[in-house]
Amino acid sequence: MDESAITEVARSQRGLVTRAQAHRHGLSDRAIARRIERGAWTALRPGVYVVGGAPASWEQRVLAACLAGGPDVVASHRTALRLWEFVRASGRIEVLIPSRRRVRLESVTVHQSLLLPAIDRRTLAGIPITTVARTIADASARQDPRVVGRWIDDAMRRHRLDLLELRSCIARLSGPGRRNLRMVREALAIRLPGYDPGDSELEIRALRALASAGLAIPVQQHRVVRADGTPAFIDLAYPDAKVAIELDGWDAHGTRSAFDPDRIRRNELTLLGWRVYQFTSTMTDAQIVATVRRALAAAA
Repeated sequence: MDESAITEVARSQRGLVTRAQAHRHGLSDRAIARRIERGAWTALRPGVYVVGGAPASWEQRVLAACLAGGPDVVASHRTALRLWEFVRASGRIEVLIPSRRRVRLESVTVHQSLLLPAIDRRTLAGIPITTVARTIADASARQDPRVVGRWIDDAMRRHRLDLLELRSCIARLSGPGRRNLRMVREALAIRLPGYDPGDSELEIRALRALASAGLAIPVQQHRVVRADGTPAFIDLAYPDAKVAIELDGWDAHGTRSAFDPDRIRRNELTLLGWRVYQFTSTMTDAQIVATVRRALAAAA
């Protein structure tokens, strides 16, 4: 048994240790039970214990809920809003799990999402949490756009929120079966010149198809620097593999004025070492997935 290692784990987790962590450091279930019996540990949730006299706090209870739910559970919605300091009160603890598996936690609201990529996850003061952009998007339903707008403005001031990051997050979360994102769209439209909530239908479809197929989620609006020093943005990109995906809607690209710059841009990306693949709205989800799968395999 490595007592010092267990103490270090607890110190990094607001005084908490899980049963699985205790097992990894040599403690049996009986040894855990003896610690509880003599008051050295306290069971805060099933499989989650407070070690020694670690001070109780709301943040500790949030982390305990995440630890009890499993390694992929993060604080979300109004709980995340409070952790990011957008609101002072949050009510019932809320967490998010990126799968269909059922998780039941007493006095906790558990949300499920099939799409919670690494780009939407962070750790804040030792607590796994949705990013600022994902938190605002998740918590925006049924809120007044002015309230959501204040969250966005605060996030830009204190957390350096990039509005393009928020736009990309909204695109990822949009689509059939998704709860209302109208409020955050309206708040974003006021703040992002040229933003059109309806201009990313193909992007949304491609993201959902790739996620459903189990492929890694590409980076949206990935910034690259051209040879002349000016920036360009790739619609969807896998930077490590240098795979670029351009989404061409006929309404935006089906003119001569767009045709030539599009080709020039593709040539520039190719010269920079990117493999460029173009998808149109007439292509099926299966075609998009198959192409991306082959492109990533070829780059490996």
